[in-house]
Amino acid sequence: MDIVVDGKTIAVNIKMPALSDIGKPKGQGTDFAAMVEEQNKVKSEILDKGFGKYVSDMQQEKLEKEIREKILNALGLSEEDLAKLSPGQRAAIEETIQQTIAQEIQERAEQHAKENESKSNLSVPMVAAFSQ
Repeated sequence: MDIVVDGKTIAVNIKMPALSDIGKPKGQGTDFAAMVEEQNKVKSEILDKGFGKYVSDMQQEKLEKEIREKILNALGLSEEDLAKLSPGQRAAIEETIQQTIAQEIQERAEQHAKENESKSNLSVPMVAAFSQ
């Protein structure tokens, strides 16, 4: 279907429901109670930890998830594939993931410490004030 707006023709593809679908109940909407509960949980967590610690924890969780996904992708596995492996295989992969995460976090902490150290060693030259 084409629509004309301000003299410009815009092609619009509107998917019409099948006649057999008309009158059938639609999918469930947003569960507002669950959404409010999740918001209250996050708010409580922020109040308990403090905002800085909450953000730090969220960044670490994100990093851990990224590392996990990279390792599984490198092995050609999904979370579902991992769940189907024997307990011994799964334990070995989980151990590798945890070691890699710990190593990456340690390296980042060391890098952060080096950056902070180099910043604290910077000296600001004092400039004498010129008076006229």
